[in-house]
Amino acid sequence: MKENERFILDIKRLGINGEGIGFYNKLAVFVKNAIPGEGIDVEVTKVLPKMAFAKAIEWKKVSPSRVEPKCMYYERCGACQVMHIDNKKMGEFKREAVIEALKRYTKLNPSSFEIKPTIVMEEPYNYRNKSTLIVRREMGKNAVAMIEENSNRHFAIKTCLVQDEKINEINAKIIALSNHLDIKSFGCEKYSWRYLVTRVTKGTRESLVCLVVYKYNEEIAKFADMIVKEKLADSVYVNINADDKTHEIFGPETIYVGGKKSIIENIDKYKFNIYPTTFFQLNTKQTEVLYAEVKKAAKLTHQERVLDAFCGVGTIASYVANVSKEVIGIEYNKEAIEAAKENLALNKIKNVKFYQGNTAKLLPKLISKDLTFDVAIFDPPRTGLGEDVLNTIMKSNIKRIVYVSCNPSTLAKDLAVLANKYKIRYIQPVDMFPQTSHVESITLLDLKK
Repeated sequence: MKENERFILDIKRLGINGEGIGFYNKLAVFVKNAIPGEGIDVEVTKVLPKMAFAKAIEWKKVSPSRVEPKCMYYERCGACQVMHIDNKKMGEFKREAVIEALKRYTKLNPSSFEIKPTIVMEEPYNYRNKSTLIVRREMGKNAVAMIEENSNRHFAIKTCLVQDEKINEINAKIIALSNHLDIKSFGCEKYSWRYLVTRVTKGTRESLVCLVVYKYNEEIAKFADMIVKEKLADSVYVNINADDKTHEIFGPETIYVGGKKSIIENIDKYKFNIYPTTFFQLNTKQTEVLYAEVKKAAKLTHQERVLDAFCGVGTIASYVANVSKEVIGIEYNKEAIEAAKENLALNKIKNVKFYQGNTAKLLPKLISKDLTFDVAIFDPPRTGLGEDVLNTIMKSNIKRIVYVSCNPSTLAKDLAVLANKYKIRYIQPVDMFPQTSHVESITLLDLKK
């Protein structure tokens, strides 16, 4: 195979980034915007030892699951990868992604336990409760911008279809105010304003705005005060990130400007404080679905000692507390633990304790020969549980594990280890991020007798 070579390619499955994958002389060929079942005349753009990339020239066979993307920026923006696929069919593909990961990374037989149909959203738009957008000067005016796919180039947008509509409205008003005040952003000489972070809660409809800047100068102070005065958001902050080489959004210092100190989000009957840097699930509606599935899998009867590892601001711990005897949460981030304790007071929960520190180091200390956990809920980052946590689990006698995963690949690798001691009962995929290739899942494991 050579670059610029053309041939007809039958698309067999989706890749982890939403690309269609076909095979030419046993070599995997990735094609953007292609759907399994399609036959496409493609042209090779890049050849590597174990894979190749091609662009679609002409569709010879079109999938009945193909739909017209609603977003005007879809071809340029890399944030959504599968807006061209019917939402229900994409749920099937996300389930297949979990199965494919198990086949690739384990010797487990996926048909030996239940992999349930993906729980999809009926309305898969305007679900994101937070936006983090770079601000740049475009034709003499400020604008929020996205990063063009596979590049470092930015392009201005007026709206985003997966963000809450109220976020789009707030962003537009703040950009208009910044232009009125001639606030300097990326593209201007000696600019300070870097990012606009906007949050809107689904339950209370409260809003929070945080301006991320290089320095908190007189211009930014006036701008932030005007946002408060014009009541463009319920809570206003400025975060200072002076490091021009980091890819991290937030810097170490956050300044409260005005309005409410925090906004409140509801998950079922529970309330949670949201601050500028608080980690919180981006899809509130599907989070309620996810947590309900976690509670169902845990099968709690008010008698169990429960672990919530990688607990963040304590959302899962709070959610299962009313059916548990005791819940212990572990989280590395100090700010998250402080927020978690606030949330316990907010919800009048008394049977939960939080420990700040590394799960790999704290978990062995919380498990002794005579004391372990009846149920452990793990919601790790994309990198998975890690070798140390896995070793601790394998030495313990935790009776039931509920594993919440945002990465099928690391889930599969972890299950390959856990399956030596635990029986996999089922996996429940949940579509937390419609229009993207990402899939969340809940796996129930029981200690083998």
